[in-house]
Amino acid sequence: MVKHTIRILAALALLAAIVAAQPGSAPAEPVGEHWVSIRLDSGDEDASTLEGRGYRQLPVPEGMTTEAYLDWLEDQPGIASVSPNPTVTAAGDPNDAFYASAQAPYLGPVGAPAGWDITTNAEDIIVAVIDSGVDLRHEDLVANLWRNPNDSDNDGVDDDNNGCIDDEHGCRFLNLTPKRISECGYTSSTPTGDVQDDDGTADALGSHGTAVAGIIGARGNNSTGISGVAWRVRLMILKALDCGPGDAQPTGEMANVARAIDYARRMGADVINLSLASSPGDPAADIPELRQAIEDALADGLIIVASAGNHASRGVGFPAAYAQYPNVIGVGATDPANDNAWATYSSFGGGVDVAAPGSGMASTVRSDLLDIPYGRLPGATSWAAPIVTGLFALVMARNPDLTMEEYIDIVQESASEPAPAAHGGNWAGHGVIDMQAALERVPMTVSGAALDDWTRPPPGTPVRALIDGVECGATETTNANGTASYSLRIAGENEVPGCGALGREVEIFIGERPTATVLPWSAQNEALLLTEYTVNGIDPPPGAVVAQELGAGWSQVAYLGPTGSLPAAAAALPEGWSAIATWDPDAEGGGAFRLYYPGAPDEAQTLTELSRYQALWVYSEGGGVFDANPEELPGRRVELAEGWNAVVYTGGSRPVEEALASIAGRYDQVLRYDNLTGLWDSYLPGSAPALNDFGGLHPYRIYWIRMIAPATLVMF
Repeated sequence: MVKHTIRILAALALLAAIVAAQPGSAPAEPVGEHWVSIRLDSGDEDASTLEGRGYRQLPVPEGMTTEAYLDWLEDQPGIASVSPNPTVTAAGDPNDAFYASAQAPYLGPVGAPAGWDITTNAEDIIVAVIDSGVDLRHEDLVANLWRNPNDSDNDGVDDDNNGCIDDEHGCRFLNLTPKRISECGYTSSTPTGDVQDDDGTADALGSHGTAVAGIIGARGNNSTGISGVAWRVRLMILKALDCGPGDAQPTGEMANVARAIDYARRMGADVINLSLASSPGDPAADIPELRQAIEDALADGLIIVASAGNHASRGVGFPAAYAQYPNVIGVGATDPANDNAWATYSSFGGGVDVAAPGSGMASTVRSDLLDIPYGRLPGATSWAAPIVTGLFALVMARNPDLTMEEYIDIVQESASEPAPAAHGGNWAGHGVIDMQAALERVPMTVSGAALDDWTRPPPGTPVRALIDGVECGATETTNANGTASYSLRIAGENEVPGCGALGREVEIFIGERPTATVLPWSAQNEALLLTEYTVNGIDPPPGAVVAQELGAGWSQVAYLGPTGSLPAAAAALPEGWSAIATWDPDAEGGGAFRLYYPGAPDEAQTLTELSRYQALWVYSEGGGVFDANPEELPGRRVELAEGWNAVVYTGGSRPVEEALASIAGRYDQVLRYDNLTGLWDSYLPGSAPALNDFGGLHPYRIYWIRMIAPATLVMF
């Protein structure tokens, strides 16, 4: 009890010191394992800092729980609110058990942590893994497995008629051979959903497909095992490699690889991983069936990532050797222990497009072979390809609306310059992948309807995106079916320096007018994609000075000065003006102009005084009127008579119907006058937008409103 009392007294003393301290002062430095956040009653709502607004942090006294301390603080005077102060962790490094020791040495140098700060989540991206299958019960993979909801009942029937029986997580494509019957236990070559990885034994772990799947998409940041490149993804498992009978490497038939590619395409895969290859340049591997499957995938925009092979010589194996197909991305291997230089086992030559780490890797292995189902992998391009595949999944997730060509360009153009190899051949193509640079290169795409002052702009109206003054994208409007539309691509930082990056904002302009709102560059794990996003170019509100430009002859001027007698009240008008007129809707006969002529006898003047927010006609040689912004509080009311009324609008920029909501149904036309062209623009409520010359009202501009009945206009 004594110790508890001492703790409370210590807490009271610290609280008293915090409450008494002024912002910016330096009380004794508090220390605590856990902390809470409070807000003091004495905080200033208008202060520019959180501290000035009353926010403070307090350590939880030793021996008290956070919950008990919060309950106690709630009862103390001078405290407006209390809340927990949870610990946060840098997003870049996952908390998986083996990441720091086993994975960081090769994922760190290719930008994985900084890339994960941009996106980790590709849960809507389907990655087809064509390999030896996957351990479907693995703790780090089961949550990321793709599922076919149309044939998952294990009833021995091809319920969805896609050519594969019970393909809940994928399909197996393997022919029967004597060895496969005797050593793998296969009994049929009929495609089924039996995609369990059977490569390896307790003495030779194998687990080729399980390891590949883990590199792509082991569940990240789940405090378990390792982290895949994509922490959340959908892994479609296609078994086209056998069990590796007799401790041999798993093998399969190229025609079945083609069938697996075809299945992946038909079932909606977004990218395919092939950690397999024929012998370098083997003409027998170049079969029509494989070409056809790749061509069909190309027609559907499906990317195929394939390892170059492990022959340490010139010549890349198929399918990576298909350099003529732009959707086939051949991957060579780097050695992270040698500054990501060429890994000496990696095949090189035509067909290699990028390189990624292939040595010193860790991944998932079959859980029926090890109690802790993770292991180190021997160097191979088989492990380099899935790193690239995982990167493609993240890039696709960051903006799922790009083309195949754009995804490939992002990964290739963001790659870092490879170090030359002693053999002088092409071992890395465009370079060594850089996850951070690739994800920083993903553009934002925005599309939808375009308006200019709430009306349809003409075809070809420029639409531009600016970030901190840098133009990062430009397009033009197109018109169809009475609607103007646009499709805008906004570059990322890696493509155009100064453009899109986390924390930046995008300004969109229609012609020369900015839109009313800015777009934040999408946060971590948010897609850089907006569709059906209507943009409306609106003149910005006036600043400290309201400027009005006059043409030669009669021009309209919103009088913003204080009420005063003429001619002194007209001091802001340009030199050389010779007449002022104002409309009086209450005059006999349905309204009349009142006039002031400088130098005329007093008895000839029908206008002797100007009032703030009076709509004037001024006859002059042209020039400008510049007034201090009166910054009228919202809610100004104006009584409108039947017939025409000239109104200086003082509400915010709004569509006409919204701005005039208080007189809805009481007006049938609104006009505005252009001082420089001498032309009138018209707005008719209820008519098609294309028939109106304007669609919005703006502050300190004059509008002529024809009322069909008296009403009170309230402007906000």
